[in-house]
Amino acid sequence: MNFVSVERSDGVALVRYDRGGRANALSAAAMTELTDAARHLRADTTVRAVVLTGTAAVFSGGIDLSDPQLWPTGGDVLEQHAAIERGRILCDAWAALPQLTIAAVEGPAIGGGGVLAMALDWRVFGRGAHLRLPEARLGFTLAWGGLPRLVSLVGPARAKRLLFTDLRVDSGLALDWGLADLVAEDRAVVSDSLRLAHDAATVPPLILRMTKRAIDAQTDQTRLAHGDSDQFLLGRLLRDAAGA
Repeated sequence: MNFVSVERSDGVALVRYDRGGRANALSAAAMTELTDAARHLRADTTVRAVVLTGTAAVFSGGIDLSDPQLWPTGGDVLEQHAAIERGRILCDAWAALPQLTIAAVEGPAIGGGGVLAMALDWRVFGRGAHLRLPEARLGFTLAWGGLPRLVSLVGPARAKRLLFTDLRVDSGLALDWGLADLVAEDRAVVSDSLRLAHDAATVPPLILRMTKRAIDAQTDQTRLAHGDSDQFLLGRLLRDAAGA
């Protein structure tokens, strides 16, 4: 469906995700394209750094609740569980990239969109960008490996505040809390992210990959989130049973 495009220049790849409206929500087809893009980039030894962005108006509004492939109603519980696992597969594919990765966030990054951004190494926020993770308020746990990544970035107390109060994290707060590594002027987010990526790409490629892998091995806590898809599904089944 061509929701994803990839441009390469001087060792840096720019990946754009654009559904042409619909809040740039993550449908099953979009997730497949984004996952495939990450897997192709993983095998591309000419690329040293990768920038992922959405549109100029929105990074991503999160999971597309209108997509029956992602939000099947009734029927087989295993089908529902497999649907939830799509997001984990997507985020793990991007987190596993050996290249340096940057999320260029313009506008909102909501729910799964925010979790995807957290799966990358760095995040550049536009001044008008913000992040929200409303899952807990909606009766769900944070899935896709997002909870350990969030805690690693902001610490346990701030993670609880963000999740339990549905806090809208603007660019200034994101920078203060460590969710953003740089704040750029609106409309300059991609160019500033590319500049950062080109800077990182000057590191010898083997050293960059080895060092990134060593750092991730010291800090990655996603192994503790092995049951987050189960917990998310349990939340959904409880909501369905209560008629929510």
